Amino acid sequence: MIGLKKLTIAMVTLAALALGVGIALAVPIPNGNFDSGNTGFISSYAFQSPGTNTLWPEGTYGVGTSPSLYHSLWANFGDHTTGTGNMMIVNGATDAGVTVWGVPTASDTIPVVVGQTYYFSAWLASVHPPQIGSDPLAPATLAFSINGIQISSDFTLSAHVGTWELFYVPWVADGDFATLAVINRNTTASGNDFALDDISLDTKIPGVPEPATMLLLGLGLVGLAGVSNRKFRK
Repeated sequence: MIGLKKLTIAMVTLAALALGVGIALAVPIPNGNFDSGNTGFISSYAFQSPGTNTLWPEGTYGVGTSPSLYHSLWANFGDHTTGTGNMMIVNGATDAGVTVWGVPTASDTIPVVVGQTYYFSAWLASVHPPQIGSDPLAPATLAFSINGIQISSDFTLSAHVGTWELFYVPWVADGDFATLAVINRNTTASGNDFALDDISLDTKIPGVPEPATMLLLGLGLVGLAGVSNRKFRK
């Protein structure tokens, strides 16, 4: 039985190496999970430190562990990465097309490979209750932009507060750099409040297992089945 286990491990390893699958190209995003605080990115919004209602004005943002630290009406929930780390917390402006988050400067653009398909993604969540009394609120509507061009259709967040949602869009690199941005498209003030976390640019579709991972899992199950059958026959 021990010999069969070793053989299975060897088969899985050799198969993965031979096929050369599952090698995705994740492009480093400066402080994409906001763990380093208010650094590594730019915003057309005004930064505010944590404090009761410091994010009351539209067009402001903070970086912290819970929206409730910045606004008395906002929900209390953790970041997407670990549940205890930082996120970008935003009171959406009433101007459409304003950059909420972006890479710092032209000198810090993200290097990419011409012709390669990438997936620009981010996790977002509404922070404001969907309704106050009888007045419905409008959740944030955002879009992705690369090199100053909007590359995605406008997307609207769920009105359920604290529910992290993954949004992503494919993009084929037409140059050797990418200036990334998340832009606000909602011009309604009430409800246009959200959290942003785990921004990524990758060659694999977000949330889909790598081919090598699937291969290893499949071969591993085959090996385990062989071991189980051998034990049963004994």
